[in-house]
Amino acid sequence: MCYTNPGTAIDYISLWDEQHARSLAQKERMGEGGGTFWSNQDVVDRFVRNLISGDRSRIENQIAGMQIPPGSSVLDIGAGPGTLAVPLALAGCRVTVVEPSVPMGAAMEEYRRVVNAPPIRAIRSRWEDVTPEDAGVHDVVVASRSLSMGDIRSSLLKMDAAARRAVHLYWFLPSPSDSGGNAELWPVLHGEPYCGEAGADVLWNALCQLGIYANMHVETKERNHRYASFEELRRDYYNRLSVAEDWQREIVDAFLLERTVPEGSGYVVPGRSRSAHIWWEKQ
Repeated sequence: MCYTNPGTAIDYISLWDEQHARSLAQKERMGEGGGTFWSNQDVVDRFVRNLISGDRSRIENQIAGMQIPPGSSVLDIGAGPGTLAVPLALAGCRVTVVEPSVPMGAAMEEYRRVVNAPPIRAIRSRWEDVTPEDAGVHDVVVASRSLSMGDIRSSLLKMDAAARRAVHLYWFLPSPSDSGGNAELWPVLHGEPYCGEAGADVLWNALCQLGIYANMHVETKERNHRYASFEELRRDYYNRLSVAEDWQREIVDAFLLERTVPEGSGYVVPGRSRSAHIWWEKQ
């Protein structure tokens, strides 16, 4: 819902920015600021492995849902290891990515070479720091699961300005059961509530506040994070939960032994997640 009465209006832009600031401050207290998680080589390697050998249905459904014609120019913000960028390039789009992580960029280039996709232009920076001149103007702008950013007003308006035809955003509708253990374990491990980012409901209302009346489609899916070994699983959880002490490792191990399910030669942590596809077309 969009509120227009100044006496009762909710400032969703400030709500987003304040929640992002709390989340960022918590990460920095734990030594996880500056995007260090996304530059961790174990994290990058697991992402790439899942891209090459994992279930590709989510990626295929995302690309099909955006209906981007071959030959279109696409700007992919927070492209990671090329999850969408490489298949879009392979499908005939001219792709530019914005991705600050050097290891993620190297992984995307390797993925691109493996599938023999055309070259992809890379801007090695955070979206907040990219100038409109560097970003350029593209037929379509995409940001998939990469909206952990502040100053959301400027960030969204810059996306809108960079798009000729459409903008597609994918973000989460978080709940404690969707957090992969963060909401349950963080208070026990660190003595404070877990501060995640604001959800897609806040994002949609922030767009309304900017005068952008976007479409939104919500999906609930099985969330099965796959790991090659139990040791890899433990390392990932220790990393995400900022675990440093033996007593913390014992708590996480007990949680994982209870929740983890063997699958083939690896392991999965079953769960469900809700995500939203938010998009608008330019007039």
